[in-house]
Amino acid sequence: MKKVLAFAGSNHSKSIHYQLIETISAQSLMEGVDIHLLDIRSWDIPIYSIDMDPDQTPELITKLIGHIQESDGFIIASPEHNGGTPAFFKNILDWLSRRAKKVFDNKPILLMSTSPGGGGGATNRKFLEHTLPYQGATIAASYGLPSFQQNVVDGKLADDQAVLLQESIAKLQAALNG
Repeated sequence: MKKVLAFAGSNHSKSIHYQLIETISAQSLMEGVDIHLLDIRSWDIPIYSIDMDPDQTPELITKLIGHIQESDGFIIASPEHNGGTPAFFKNILDWLSRRAKKVFDNKPILLMSTSPGGGGGATNRKFLEHTLPYQGATIAASYGLPSFQQNVVDGKLADDQAVLLQESIAKLQAALNG
């Protein structure tokens, strides 16, 4: 059985990105896949500095690297702050880039974002689609959910969005099986 690590790059206690990942996990939208939902919202990671190289690595970063190594693929949902990657998630990516070259080891990723408004986090998602391959990511699919509160009701996606998400999940599943 393939293992997929799923997490949201948000430290917001009521993160809609975490809720989006929970929706996928709860609805078992992937067949023959064990989805491990990792909640990093409460992680307190020091801001990366070259002064910490190479001696100081936060324990949580070491654990995350272990989870990544044990996984066959990933579902990552990242919010967008002012058109960019949130400092919380960017800091984690910076730590990963300095502690493990090509940390994602060419494994497939479904990259997702959502927002309360109509953009669905598209600007940051495009940035991550460009930068994550430098860390060894293979972007198998990308999905953006606009207007979260209108499109997710009682933990279920609106029908049209469920179809679009299932298409993205199918691409990740194909990459996992390929």
